[in-house]
Amino acid sequence: MLGKVKKLIFTTLVVGISCVPLIAEASDYVQPPHSIPLDQIFVTPKGANSYVEGNNVVITDKKTNQIGSIFSTELNKMDLTQDFKSEMYLYIDGAADGMTFVMHNDKNAISNFSGRVGEYFGIYSGRYYTTNPSALDGKQLKKSFAIEFDSYYNNTSNDKYVLINDGNGHVAYSFPDQRSSYMLLPAYGLAIEHYGLQYPKFKLGDARWRLFSMEWKAFDSSGKGYVTYALEGLDPVTAEISKSTFGTDSVYWGFTGSTGEEFEKAVVAFKSVPGLVNYTENVEFMNTEGKKIESTTQDSEVTVRYSGKYTGGKQNMIQPSFKFALSPNQVYQQGTFLLNGISVTPTYSNNELVIPLSKDLTVGDPVVDIQFKVKDTEVTGDKKLTLTAQAVAENFISDKEAAYDITYDKTAPVGTGKLTFIDIGDTKAITEVADYSIFLSNYEDDFSPKDKIKIDLTTGQDITNIVKAVGSSSFQVTLTDEKGNVRDVTIPIFIQNQEVVKSSQYIIYGKDFSVGVKDYPKTEAALLTLIKEKAELQLWDYNEVSANSLDKNKLNVTIGTLPKPPELAGLGIYEAIVSYGADSAKVDKTIHVTVTQSFATVKISFVDEKDQPIIDDLSFEAAINDRIDLSQNVQVLEKLSAVKGMNYMLNTPPLDEKDLLVVPEGVTRKYTFRGTLFIESAPNAIDFGDQKVSSRNKKFDDPNYDQHLVIWDNRSSLGTWKITLKQSQDFSIPGDPSNRLPNALSYQTTNGEKVISTEAQEVFRSKHQSSGKYDISEETWGPEKQGLRLNVPVGSVKQVGKYETTLTWQIEEAY
Repeated sequence: MLGKVKKLIFTTLVVGISCVPLIAEASDYVQPPHSIPLDQIFVTPKGANSYVEGNNVVITDKKTNQIGSIFSTELNKMDLTQDFKSEMYLYIDGAADGMTFVMHNDKNAISNFSGRVGEYFGIYSGRYYTTNPSALDGKQLKKSFAIEFDSYYNNTSNDKYVLINDGNGHVAYSFPDQRSSYMLLPAYGLAIEHYGLQYPKFKLGDARWRLFSMEWKAFDSSGKGYVTYALEGLDPVTAEISKSTFGTDSVYWGFTGSTGEEFEKAVVAFKSVPGLVNYTENVEFMNTEGKKIESTTQDSEVTVRYSGKYTGGKQNMIQPSFKFALSPNQVYQQGTFLLNGISVTPTYSNNELVIPLSKDLTVGDPVVDIQFKVKDTEVTGDKKLTLTAQAVAENFISDKEAAYDITYDKTAPVGTGKLTFIDIGDTKAITEVADYSIFLSNYEDDFSPKDKIKIDLTTGQDITNIVKAVGSSSFQVTLTDEKGNVRDVTIPIFIQNQEVVKSSQYIIYGKDFSVGVKDYPKTEAALLTLIKEKAELQLWDYNEVSANSLDKNKLNVTIGTLPKPPELAGLGIYEAIVSYGADSAKVDKTIHVTVTQSFATVKISFVDEKDQPIIDDLSFEAAINDRIDLSQNVQVLEKLSAVKGMNYMLNTPPLDEKDLLVVPEGVTRKYTFRGTLFIESAPNAIDFGDQKVSSRNKKFDDPNYDQHLVIWDNRSSLGTWKITLKQSQDFSIPGDPSNRLPNALSYQTTNGEKVISTEAQEVFRSKHQSSGKYDISEETWGPEKQGLRLNVPVGSVKQVGKYETTLTWQIEEAY
């Protein structure tokens, strides 16, 4: 902006070597972010227009022809033998002319600052030098390095070869005391050489606070050091600085600025002062296994580990406090906060954690270690979760962002079933398995490790049916990852029995069988066909993941030891050979063929409940493999009729009575009967004869009867039985019930005489006896014995006539 100045006159009065103290004045600009106090850290040289406002330093005010500077005190010089970092905020309101960050070894500038105003920032040489136009004029800041934040475009001089950038300004670095940092322009004289030139897309003078960070890497063995700086909104720039630039390892540093006919306000505030407090920090994230992560999946618990270390400086790190601002999708897990390994309770509000340290960090006690757990919440897709850690001390402020990615896991695990051989009917081989991974050739998930994938037998499967038949089959297992995503995987299995043989590639199934002599084939072709059909041959090929049925006609079948037709086959066991494949993959199956007789004996027994024969067995010959319906066999029916004629009742016929298969070794079956207890015969008429009425009591004890009272008992277990007797009514004349003889009929038992009434009563009891008939009337009835009695008291007969009644005999088991 110097092109607008018509005439500049500088008058400087230097009295000794002294510094102007920082003077506080009221602010008239936007307050900066949180910053630290500057007491006893900086001085304002004489000749500078800078002053302090709270924790901020106004480099230049909104006045014309200002020159400002603020430099570190002797005690707070930079030690360039050590690495360090620093962060500060810059504020420029206006566009005339900007400000610079400087490092220098110009001790005179500390006491008296008298640089040029306007576009020179108080640190650059003027355009012309009278005796030598290409020489520096001596007004430049000696032994210095500068980063300029130029808010005004001087197109005719220092900014001759810099773009106007829509008036936004530019950022660059230079070495003000080195001739190589200036260009000689024809008709213009010297102009600044801009290194690391940057053009912001924003106006430098837009009255906004912007973070400015710088990091120093100490001089190496070749005497080269590096400063890396970045203004918020611009990429970092690294400048190489030779030790000869300063001629020392300890330099002053600070800010300068200037205005010309136009003006602006330039202000600086500090988060950390270079070399005052050297502090390193790191934030990392760990999973539940303690492994460092950069990403995880939803619903994961993550341990945040913050580690900080004080590495020295002009001051201890005084009364630090630590704050952690969580992402809106992060939730602090209560009770997990550890400060240097000790459980503590932080202040938790608005998703921020704050914990003060009750001590300073010093060289002797430099470390702070903080751990706590967070869990993501309401994450519905891929997302980056950012956490900001802030260390705030009385003399130091730092912010560090750290983030990890949430990769939303919505994909189920995948797997491939492995062919497994299982014995027929062995459900436990599937249902009682400790680790179902044995059925998988491989399985994996895009996020969950294998040991976190749960493998279960899929519910609702009929395992009994799955393993009931020889051949290829399958069941399913369910894979579930840590996020609950599930997938069913089909497991190929092959059901085998003792009739299955296999090689490394092929499987053959074949059954042993029998053939009767009369059915033995008459030609070799017919014999081979018989083998294929009777053996029920099947063929498969298989690999790790499947077994596939092949055409059984491809099997090679040889008659082996079987007699070669038309030779007749004798009784015995022979071997036929079935094979498939070649070399090491070849599989051979031996089929045992039993040649049997054509007829076998069928023996039928007829037994009682004690398995004792009732009549002779029935034996006859039948063709092997024939099926007989015994219920229609004439010989069997004759035998059954004979047994029933012996008063036996059929109890249990053979289970296969209607479909009896005749096998080579013959068949034996039984019909089981049970014996019966019943009255085989009883008198139909009992006649006491014609009797005259007498003047005396009469008893008649020898009646006539038309047939005997006979009991039949052929039960397998003979027991006591009894006979009960009752009459339908008293003896009376038919058609004239008024003329009756009450209590006239009785039965003489072994224990006395019992009057017969209309109520049944026991009149005879058996003792254990042999099976068959027992004639009660023959054995026990008669005068002076047992049997029926007729008692006719005197005067009981009122009317002469024929008296009668009906008797009911009943037999039952007695207990």
